[in-house]
Amino acid sequence: METQNNNFLQTEFKTQQEKKQRDLMKSKSFVFDNAKCETFFVEEKQRWMPSSKVINRRESVKNLFKSIRKDALLYFELNNIVWWKQYEDLYFPNGNTLSSQIHCLNHLFAIRADHDAVLKVIQTILPDVAEIEASPIDEKFCVMDKYPYKTPSYISFEFTYKNKELLRERCNQRGANCTSVDAFVYAVNKEKKHILIAIEWKYTEAYEKTDDNKADYATVENRYRELAENSSILGDWKDLYNWDPQYELARQTLLMEQIIDNKPFDADDYRHIVVCPNDNTEMLADAVAFKDSLEDKSKFRIIDPQELLSPLQGNDDYKELLNYLETRYWNS
Repeated sequence: METQNNNFLQTEFKTQQEKKQRDLMKSKSFVFDNAKCETFFVEEKQRWMPSSKVINRRESVKNLFKSIRKDALLYFELNNIVWWKQYEDLYFPNGNTLSSQIHCLNHLFAIRADHDAVLKVIQTILPDVAEIEASPIDEKFCVMDKYPYKTPSYISFEFTYKNKELLRERCNQRGANCTSVDAFVYAVNKEKKHILIAIEWKYTEAYEKTDDNKADYATVENRYRELAENSSILGDWKDLYNWDPQYELARQTLLMEQIIDNKPFDADDYRHIVVCPNDNTEMLADAVAFKDSLEDKSKFRIIDPQELLSPLQGNDDYKELLNYLETRYWNS
């Protein structure tokens, strides 16, 4: 879930990635399909200047891998999912080339209906998974060649489930201001137990831990503290959880536990995965700190996106996707 407030640090990794995306856009690389930069008025210079990392809003769809654009837009529309900053910017998808929502979709959306590909990707980090099943929340149509058809969805994006009831939050809308999971897989392990797999996807995020960015005390007290104290994983609401990304991860943990406890569909256990580039050392340190706080650390994993998708290497169906990802994100 991409953070809405502006509490991000400008790290060496983020600066490097900004330059990489800017250079790709300037070089007219195929990854941006000749998209132009958005222009912003710069007060210090008193003139309009092109952004180094934002695609022109009229072309923001080019922030997505070309073959998924039509399907991703329809998936979000039919499942009533909010794009990152959709209400703030009044257009979608977001044109920020460093968006982790876009980063996640560019990596995973193309394989979401491919059972074997998703299974192999999940087994890369969770070898105990024996099978995956269609998502319990994606029941809408996708589109291919202009004709709608019903297709199984093995990865759900911006996953929420009865958040108002289970977490006492204000809304359930996917992608909106409630606890959501960037990607979700419904699996069965070798012991025939149903496993909820919550995937939090990060790209350049690194978080500033200041009082201004601290979780609202009343919100924590009214929604999450009692659930955390009864949690076999969190144990209690630790001070660490008052800041992102641990605030996100703690709430996602509670959501998975509440689904398991209330059993709206078969769920015996869960696994929590953070996908983050290895070079984003600040975010990785935060993920490790969250893992260290858990009563049962075996439920939490961290993996680099390139490693996660390594089973697709050599698969001709995803040759174009891998070339795109290598060019845009993976190559240094």
